[in-house]
Amino acid sequence: MKSIFFCLTFVCSVLLSSDPYLEYLEKYPTLSAYMGNAEEGEIEIILDSQKRLEIEQQMKRKVGIVAEDAYWLWINDVVKFPSGKYGIYARLLCRQSLTGVPGVAVMAVLPNGKIALNRNFRHATRSWEYELPRGGRNLNESIEDAALREVKEETGMVVGDLQLLGHMTPDSGLTNSVAPVFLAKIIRQEDAQPEDSEAIAGIDAFSVAELKQGFIDGYLSVTIEGKVYKIPLRDSFLAFALLQAEIRGLLNQEN
Repeated sequence: MKSIFFCLTFVCSVLLSSDPYLEYLEKYPTLSAYMGNAEEGEIEIILDSQKRLEIEQQMKRKVGIVAEDAYWLWINDVVKFPSGKYGIYARLLCRQSLTGVPGVAVMAVLPNGKIALNRNFRHATRSWEYELPRGGRNLNESIEDAALREVKEETGMVVGDLQLLGHMTPDSGLTNSVAPVFLAKIIRQEDAQPEDSEAIAGIDAFSVAELKQGFIDGYLSVTIEGKVYKIPLRDSFLAFALLQAEIRGLLNQEN
């Protein structure tokens, strides 16, 4: 019986050692650059094969790579919590984040001081949203070039000056993405060339005061062909950009 148990343990160990999960961790150091320390109040990733198998069986949840495609990677890590208990914590990773910054967001400021927002339909929320121009970074593209390209593609606007406001995490409880947010001063308007997958109906500009009130109300009003629409305003990138720009004194509050 002991020999059978040893063989099963050995087989499980071999299977785990060849797990794509461990291969990903080795190939992309950012995934396991810091494993954490539960004794210091952190969530610690556990790689011990026996503990992983034990927790997987206890919780009846798959450990490792749950699903993946060309854009996303869903990982379930076995972790140790500050309480000393073990469990499983999920991470949803944009593939672009495995090799660098996944994307950028840009607050485009017009010569009159107003801020341009995309009025676009979002699949995830199934609704229209007012948002900053933003998008993914191409392979080997700098974050600055990505910012200039995204503004030009989505709005047709050409940037004269670009300033990094900081980095933000859109959802630190779910993804590892940390995105740079820029302030761009627009010098002229050209034709927009949005991607086929985007549903941008228009670009509208608002004053800082209008945006602040919009966040209070939860929406911005826009008149389209004589009809007034209330478009949700809840873009975390815009909120971050407004705060950073205001702290730095970069915005004209009167417009």
